Amino acid sequence: MLRRMCLTRARALAAVTSDEIENISTAVAALALRDDLPTLIRAGSGDVLDETRALMRIGVVRDVYLIGGTLLAAAALGSHSSEAFTCGETVYITRVDGAVEPFGDHVRALRPAASVAR
Repeated sequence: MLRRMCLTRARALAAVTSDEIENISTAVAALALRDDLPTLIRAGSGDVLDETRALMRIGVVRDVYLIGGTLLAAAALGSHSSEAFTCGETVYITRVDGAVEPFGDHVRALRPAASVAR
């Protein structure tokens, strides 16, 4: 089926069904036909993803639950941030003014200054 889809002319392949095993097998088959093809795989976490990483080169892995959860948490705390992304182990927030800062710093900035008890 991949040959019929003209994989030789494709810019990239996105295997994003709800079945992570099917997505991984589709990506493996596509890379066997064309090893330079940029490939996006929707996969969960845990053993399946760890084994896949060990068997084939996966260049960049992003945890969309962490990114989305961070943005939701920022919104719940009153932030008007429009974007979140990861770099290494750190999650960053893009503020409304375009500035980028680590999520922890952003959360601290949202909190009102502690009042001094007298």
